[in-house]
Amino acid sequence: MKTATSLAPTLLSLADTKLVLANICIKTVFNGRSIGDFATLLAVAGTSLGATRSIYRWLEGQGESYIRLERGRQADEIASSDLLDAPPASWVDLMTTIFIAEAAISAIAMSKKDEADAYLSNQLRTLDHDSAFHMTYANGWLKVTSEQDRDGFCTSIRNRFPLAMRWVLSCDENAADAFALKCQPIRDLSGDALPEAASRGTGWNTTLLRAKSMPESLFEIVRFKDAELLA
Repeated sequence: MKTATSLAPTLLSLADTKLVLANICIKTVFNGRSIGDFATLLAVAGTSLGATRSIYRWLEGQGESYIRLERGRQADEIASSDLLDAPPASWVDLMTTIFIAEAAISAIAMSKKDEADAYLSNQLRTLDHDSAFHMTYANGWLKVTSEQDRDGFCTSIRNRFPLAMRWVLSCDENAADAFALKCQPIRDLSGDALPEAASRGTGWNTTLLRAKSMPESLFEIVRFKDAELLA
């Protein structure tokens, strides 16, 4: 078993990625095609926020401040995967983004569960279970929308997958094959090979596991808006 300290950066990145994904789903919920979409996107958001807070609680036990994690950080302190930095350009891009993000989260979670203590291992298994449900929903839509907007679908894969693979490799190189396998459904739909991982480059932040600070426009969506009300 690895020490909790060695696992903490990856766990923070998983939690922050779930935080951002939840807020993207909340922000885009009214783009849903039906009431079922509204309910499902809000369910994705709810379970994602639950996962975020469970991991924050675990990190609190490792010496972090829960209050700081949830509402005390600025954009340059958020450790979410930068595959979520760009806003969804369309419905097909949103579904592709959800699928790729959840596939990456699931692969990383499963790669770490045997290194974790009992509490954290249970949280990671729950996270994997939730990700599978979210991927099934997104893939259902992609089977339809990838035919209606093939160019948009393929562009989304080209833009999102390399960033996701870079993130997976940074969290745990052993999770890369599992991530690629989980993305097989979108590879089959596109008919093209999945692209290579993006280069880390000179600006790569080894602590936050991302290339640059979260965009302020995204931080405005994610940040806790009314912290002063809790004073």
